[in-house]
Amino acid sequence: MNITPIETHQCEQAKDIILSGFLERFGFIDHTLNQDIHDIWAEYDGMKHHFFVGKEHGDIICTGAIRRESPDTYQIVRMSVRSSCRKRGLGRLMLKFLEEKAFSLGARTLILETNKHWSDAIRFYQSNGYIYKEEDEVSCYFEKEIPS
Repeated sequence: MNITPIETHQCEQAKDIILSGFLERFGFIDHTLNQDIHDIWAEYDGMKHHFFVGKEHGDIICTGAIRRESPDTYQIVRMSVRSSCRKRGLGRLMLKFLEEKAFSLGARTLILETNKHWSDAIRFYQSNGYIYKEEDEVSCYFEKEIPS
């Protein structure tokens, strides 16, 4: 898989991969949520917030992004793998790429959240070193320190 910053013509395909994952997991899509993916190009400016796509044979098969929360903290967001490409370690490759990119931008702490009923995602993040911090009615929150 080749991971690159998103290009403007790839935004709709990336959005479709993310929304397909939500539809598969939850059985519906609430279009009032996830405002950042309605205009990926504007939201992820490549300065504070960065969006990446993983491609094979020119097709987008994976997405991931980082959002700067403070000079030394970035949030991992928009991790999604096309359903037909799962169970191949692509999510792990994207996560490692995002961690390295955030570190290169000054991150020492990574944070993320996922739906608290999405057990596969929770296990995935825990198996990659993310520590459970807290939860609310909807989400679980995780953190990972990056050693210098």
